[in-house]
Amino acid sequence: MFAALGRFIYQRRWLVLAAGLIFIIISGVYGTSVFGFLKSGGFYDPTSESYQASIGVQQQLNKGETPLLVLFSSPSMTVDDSAYAQAVAATLAKAQGHAGVGSITSFYTTNKTATTLVSNDRKSTYALMGLTGDDVSQANTLKQLRPLLTSPQLQVRLGGAPPINEEVNAQVSKDLATAESLTFPILAVLLILIFGSLVAAALPLAVGGLSILGAFLIVRIIANFTDMSIFSINVITILGLGLAIDYSLFMVSRFREELSRHQGDVPAALTRTMQTAGRTVLFSGLTVAISLLSLKLFPLMMLQSMGMGGAAAAIVAVLAALTVLPAMLAALGTRVNALSIQSLLRGRGKQAASATETTAPANTGFWYRTSQLVMRRPVVVLVVTLIPMLLVGTPFLHVNLATPDARSIPTTHESRVVSDILTTQFPGNDNVPVELLIHSDSDVLTTNNLNKLYDYTRVLAAVPGVTRVDSLVTLDPRLDKAAYAAFYTSRAQNPQAAQAAAQYANADYSEIKLIYDGDPHSAAAQAIVQDVRALPQPAGMQVQVGGQSALLSDLLSGLLGRAPYVFALIVVVIFVLLFLMLGSLVIPLKAVILNVLSLSVSFGALVWVFQDGHFADLLGFTPLGSIDATQPILIFAIAFGLSMDYEVFLLSRIKESFDRTGDNTASVALGVQKTGAIITSAAVLLVIVIGSFISGEVVFIKEIGLGLGLAILVDATLVRMLLVPATMRLMGRYNWWAPAPLVALYRRIGMSEVETGGDAAEPEVAAPKQPKLAELERQV
Repeated sequence: MFAALGRFIYQRRWLVLAAGLIFIIISGVYGTSVFGFLKSGGFYDPTSESYQASIGVQQQLNKGETPLLVLFSSPSMTVDDSAYAQAVAATLAKAQGHAGVGSITSFYTTNKTATTLVSNDRKSTYALMGLTGDDVSQANTLKQLRPLLTSPQLQVRLGGAPPINEEVNAQVSKDLATAESLTFPILAVLLILIFGSLVAAALPLAVGGLSILGAFLIVRIIANFTDMSIFSINVITILGLGLAIDYSLFMVSRFREELSRHQGDVPAALTRTMQTAGRTVLFSGLTVAISLLSLKLFPLMMLQSMGMGGAAAAIVAVLAALTVLPAMLAALGTRVNALSIQSLLRGRGKQAASATETTAPANTGFWYRTSQLVMRRPVVVLVVTLIPMLLVGTPFLHVNLATPDARSIPTTHESRVVSDILTTQFPGNDNVPVELLIHSDSDVLTTNNLNKLYDYTRVLAAVPGVTRVDSLVTLDPRLDKAAYAAFYTSRAQNPQAAQAAAQYANADYSEIKLIYDGDPHSAAAQAIVQDVRALPQPAGMQVQVGGQSALLSDLLSGLLGRAPYVFALIVVVIFVLLFLMLGSLVIPLKAVILNVLSLSVSFGALVWVFQDGHFADLLGFTPLGSIDATQPILIFAIAFGLSMDYEVFLLSRIKESFDRTGDNTASVALGVQKTGAIITSAAVLLVIVIGSFISGEVVFIKEIGLGLGLAILVDATLVRMLLVPATMRLMGRYNWWAPAPLVALYRRIGMSEVETGGDAAEPEVAAPKQPKLAELERQV
């Protein structure tokens, strides 16, 4: 199959290049419009009780507005001064009646009864301005309101979800541009050093650009049918460029090797490259894409979007590496080595070799000697390598998972400043209560239902950690059941009763708010949620518990509940694909175990740095005492797939030699020698691409950069170059074991190609072929 594809591309190389150019133009024009169709948020489970409670409060209690917090501050005046009140009223009046603006509540519109809207020193107060519509509409309204909400007497700052989303989106875009501006020049220089040729070095960058634009096009199309997160762009950039570089390194280095072996015969070199490296690229891309698509099993829009965006980048990178890149190689031929920096060095009497040079004789070179050293002492290598890896992973045992909030952005951003002021200078947690949506079987304002709510709220007030209960029947501690019944019966004549009824009730729905001390992400806040859910519900009433703490509790429950299924799916996919490629059951099992080990290092480092706060000043973030709950899952899916790049590339060369010679030890040494420099180069380049996101300003983007970068670095060095040779040496011929029925199945459907002719042989391998192995399908 791959040989036929290679011959076709060579014969139709200009047609393939023309098709690729058209695809780039379409992607550049239509795909880059994707930024206007992406959404923020998506961190919560829409099927959870807490999310349904939030939706119920919006729909049933007519609270569908998203609050914009308008914070007023004065260095000298207090909220009791008439000039202060007039300045607040004048500022809010500019937004009254504005399109997209609903209700406006302030300390003064409540006749100064809402004391929770006033700071402890009484020099600051905030108003709640409801924004209507979806995220896009609210973002547009916010842009229009910013120049209006100013005051010559007071300092005015905006906070709440809409400004946070706006600033996060802007910061992500800025970080993306910064990462690209830093990454591309470094990659260009390193690629020149790796390939030793300007022409060869340009190919991975060209394929990377095509992959990113193509993924944008796919996500733009998907956005017509479902919500897609803005954060999918980060994954596309990481994987589109990173995978394109990986696959280009594999393809270009093998093509140059085959050119040398075939004495400049371009068609033969390209065909052989497609049979070997092309096949490896396909398997690698499939594992990455399927691993990322497994994120669709989670209900979070953010995870689903990043999974689909990453899978799109992987698919386009594979297609580009198997079509456009071979066409460019066919068109260039031996000119792929043109503009060589070696010529400059030769002019000074020196000889240079590219880092991807793989045509050196066997039994020589750094990587060959390293593999021999490892295989002479495999047990020692395993012990010396595994113990530090396990120790580095231990911080993950005390991980604390949470969701992003305003603290994820820099302290200089306005919405972050507002959040910090509300936390430190205002009564705690009035803006993030535990919310209970009560659905009764009749009008909630009937005497019977008011009595039930009265009893229920007293039980709620006794829950450990609850400091206050806000509801229909907790307005005044002096009122009893009978007084509340009379109070709401006279609401037509009593404006205060009418206002309370409008605030907390609508027909057969009512809302109860539980105020507590502490962080809404803390274990204590989540314990309140669990205690409330464990209480008996009032007869004839259905209670749904929501709020930020409940959303986090349900998120963690949903993630942990579905994670085993995602893990199982990824493992099964890897087993199937590696078996189809290698015909072994032992190697896939080892691959899974070693991948988990490399990920344990990454997860431990995440907790040690971002949760425990080490290097916080150096990396420029505020320690939150937690990490984003979605990051371990996202990193697991991406890193598990990416690790197959190096696994497949290394094992394919080992199997290629083993099928020809039957010598396990010699084949491992040859495989490491042939791939060591390329795997290391690919890992360094990919770590630079991913690690550039550590320079970003959004904390959970930094987490992706550190977590993924470290996982790849560990996988490409400690795992592939030390642990894999050591375990291959210990297992010997059992590496290639599979039950007889599966061996027969592999012979029938295994994704291997039989070598034709003698041009594919590795002349430097002198071990004799074993007759029993000659019957097996030989890997290309």
